[in-house]
Amino acid sequence: RITALAHEDGCEVILEVVSTTREDERRSLSAATEIGVDWVLGGTNPDLGMDILGDAVKYCPFAGTVVGHPSILKGATADIAEHAKTLTANPGVHGIDLLAYRHADEDPEALTASVVRSASGPVIVAGSIASAEQIAAVAKAGAWGFTVGGAVFEASFGGPSDAAGQVEA
Repeated sequence: RITALAHEDGCEVILEVVSTTREDERRSLSAATEIGVDWVLGGTNPDLGMDILGDAVKYCPFAGTVVGHPSILKGATADIAEHAKTLTANPGVHGIDLLAYRHADEDPEALTASVVRSASGPVIVAGSIASAEQIAAVAKAGAWGFTVGGAVFEASFGGPSDAAGQVEA
């Protein structure tokens, strides 16, 4: 119902998959097709995503080695960028979901810029974005977009503390 209402309002619907097992990811991807989302972000099994989603959904899996929940990103910048290049060379992959701020050792802005240069589709930075400065940094690095989650509910962006006020801020 929410997807249908959003489509009626002219919006695109995006679902991010953060499943930690292959079978849970399969269920999440199948649910995405059933509810009619336009985009699926995340997931660590791109073979499943390409098979289940086909051309009907813009698919942007995670680049790099993603582990646990909340998810963290591991690996060297060069390896993550190469993975993004390999993933986006597939016709069923539209872009990349990048956990730049969930990497313990790499600079998020440099990591994002490297992945943007390597990927042949949009790069969407997700995870732990909690400030206007971080948003500016991912924009400067060339990211197509970003996601914000819990920071909205923690009133991290100043301004009114309700969700609408946080989104506006």
